[in-house]
Amino acid sequence: MTYNPVEAATAREIPYAFQYTVPDEFVRLPDPTASHGWQEALAKLMPDADEQQLASATEQLRATLPGLSAGGEETVALTAMCLGTEDVAGDERLSMGLLAVTVKPSGHRDRLLTAEGIYRAKEQKFFARESHLQELDFALGKGVQGRQDMLLAAKLPSGPGVMSASLRMLTLPASFAAETGIADVAGTGEAVRPTLPMALLQLIVPAPRDYCAYVTISTPSVFLLDSYCGRLAQIGRTFTFDVPEPAKP
Repeated sequence: MTYNPVEAATAREIPYAFQYTVPDEFVRLPDPTASHGWQEALAKLMPDADEQQLASATEQLRATLPGLSAGGEETVALTAMCLGTEDVAGDERLSMGLLAVTVKPSGHRDRLLTAEGIYRAKEQKFFARESHLQELDFALGKGVQGRQDMLLAAKLPSGPGVMSASLRMLTLPASFAAETGIADVAGTGEAVRPTLPMALLQLIVPAPRDYCAYVTISTPSVFLLDSYCGRLAQIGRTFTFDVPEPAKP
């Protein structure tokens, strides 16, 4: 599905204008902060589920997929999710992910320098204490990879970008443990806060000037990392920017 140019005004009155195509398996979340928004999306992804199953799946997914709400000066352009199964070495495995497209003012005039600055900042964040790094050299980008993180300086049709992939253990909220009835194995009566592996993929694309677009996918289906990296790259390859002409006096 293709999304038309987003045009929004912030306190700085920066016109956001871009378009991109999202893989068809993603369904838009009309209101990601409310249960009914998730339930509406799940009704499309799980057409055979009854109301009780939808309600249960809604609460579980809201707990296991980390929220990607906007913070600070970020503006949310799209939140969407996918849910299904994919083949992994001949076995059908559950696949679910949350997609967010956001924009944030940057005030830049040179997008290549901006992308380089973003790359260096992420490199320091990811690999400051990493002693063994693997150099990556692909036709569409160059970067480095450590034990849990990968970082690429990418060449996109719309210009330079920065792509990253991180693997982390996510601690779920205590409310999730209470709802699922998980008890402390030590017998203290306190709920255990379960953890699960989580992959966070992000593509940052500087606009020709003034702002950057962020495409973020989070998924607990870490065994499908290549598949989700492909989806992120697919979105990046379709990104285009419309640069408004200066107003005539």
